[in-house]
Amino acid sequence: MTAIDPTTGASKPVTLRAIFILNALKILLALGFFAAFKFYGLQVGELAGPQAANLMLYTMLGYMVTFACIIASILRRSLVGIRAAIAVDFLVSIPATAVIGFIIAIISMGLTFAASVRSYFAYRG
Repeated sequence: MTAIDPTTGASKPVTLRAIFILNALKILLALGFFAAFKFYGLQVGELAGPQAANLMLYTMLGYMVTFACIIASILRRSLVGIRAAIAVDFLVSIPATAVIGFIIAIISMGLTFAASVRSYFAYRG
């Protein structure tokens, strides 16, 4: 007979930390694109100039709001909350057609289905 560890899910798993880091890096990436469009004249397809810089700024602000919701969900241990925040984060990427944002949101959503993440959110200690 195997003993069940009563503290399973008490500490934050590595997978949850990866979700946190990926979404934090996405904010920095959006900031980098904003600076590149604003100050260095970057052009990506039809995106160029002040309009592209503004789009990146608003996308970054959207990422910051959803990141705050992700943090709040982690602190409150709300699995539905973190999944909803990640879904909204995916939607924030649509106006900018941010492929990297889409990929990170999909990876983050997938990581929320890991057993370690589910046990963290299920733990009530």
